[in-house]
Amino acid sequence: MNISELEKKYNFQYPEIYKQLNDNNMLDWGESGSDWYSTTFPQLKENPPLLLFGYDIEIWNDEELVDTSIEEMSDEEDYRNIHSKYKFVPFAANGAGDLYAFQFDLEKDGEVPVTLILHDEEEAEVLAGNLQDFIFRQLLEAVTEVDEDSMFFEEDEEDMKENLLNQLKTHEPYLTPKQVEILKNIYQRDIFEYTYEVSAGNSFETEGLVTFDEVKEILSKEIAFDQLDTTFNYTE
Repeated sequence: MNISELEKKYNFQYPEIYKQLNDNNMLDWGESGSDWYSTTFPQLKENPPLLLFGYDIEIWNDEELVDTSIEEMSDEEDYRNIHSKYKFVPFAANGAGDLYAFQFDLEKDGEVPVTLILHDEEEAEVLAGNLQDFIFRQLLEAVTEVDEDSMFFEEDEEDMKENLLNQLKTHEPYLTPKQVEILKNIYQRDIFEYTYEVSAGNSFETEGLVTFDEVKEILSKEIAFDQLDTTFNYTE
């Protein structure tokens, strides 16, 4: 099964940017396996595919997997019990098993929002109004916290910056010039420590290239739309 067959089977059209990414092999992270990190990853770092250094995300490059996921979500017996009024087409997942999906029931003027479907809370969150803005958001949020678990991490900070700029180079065709400029400026910063406040007056210390508060401000200016960051119960 290929992309065109998926579109025909479920009566939807992938965003043009997604099709361009597919045509340019940007969805291909190589064959998964126990030796992926030691053999495949070092080669990918030179010309990173889609969101290789993104924020807790693994891109799917398997139409059969997408097909199976759509069928499961449409099944009344599926554990998520997703309401039939929602039309999700997953394209990635995070480490917790939550799905990143195009939400076609929210499509407007050809723009298809990207939504995070939580697998165990009956809740979903709209992350961006389209794939382009979602990519920008991912590339930005990935550098709020920098540590050894970051995919782009290197002992030498200059090598780390090189990884990020390599990724920006391969992603530039799918972003706006303003988004590229913002990311380029942030990626060239030195890592700094900062304190981030959370609910109930608690706070924690971390280090990164941009603070959570600055990210929130940037996103509200650059990718704002009516449903940004809204959450909803996907069973109702």
